[in-house]
Amino acid sequence: MLVVLFAAAGCSKDPAPAPTAAPEATTASPTPAASATPGPTATAGTMELAFSVDGSGPYLLGAKLSALQGAGQLDEVKTGGETCAQNTTARGKDRWKDVRMSFKPDGTLYVLINRSTAIPTPSGAYLGNTLAALQSIYGSLGEELTKGGGMAYLVTTTSGRGIMFDLDASKKVIAMVAGDAAYLKSSFLGGTDFC
Repeated sequence: MLVVLFAAAGCSKDPAPAPTAAPEATTASPTPAASATPGPTATAGTMELAFSVDGSGPYLLGAKLSALQGAGQLDEVKTGGETCAQNTTARGKDRWKDVRMSFKPDGTLYVLINRSTAIPTPSGAYLGNTLAALQSIYGSLGEELTKGGGMAYLVTTTSGRGIMFDLDASKKVIAMVAGDAAYLKSSFLGGTDFC
């Protein structure tokens, strides 16, 4: 079940401060309430580490497994597995070591999972943020999802891509998942582990 996949994430329970830089065009603009929490000013280096609906750093949706492998940008590459035998999974390197990726059988990157407390969204959402903080940041772009004991908050952009925030029992973010928003929603509600 999807909840088990994310429950193992060892994430901080304390929300990180939100950057005050403007978001990228692919995400929602923060509301005034989202900017009320003081935090560090985002620099070019921190924005480079942002986790968006398109991915993070060199790991962008639609990228090819062979290109990322050829550039030496993947660790722990494994084809097959208990839940998605036909797909290949991998882990990012260096600053992206806590970003996991799933590739279709044709080698196309289609899902990224961020478990890093140091990589926020361009709008300033971090692992450890509460559901209330996400609702303040994303407003009407977000939607609460529940399945059994699992909870998530899905933000969908006009591109059709989205970020699903996996929430623990206290409604704090334990992982962020980027991909096609309709696919993320159906996978969560169907319990398919993004296969």
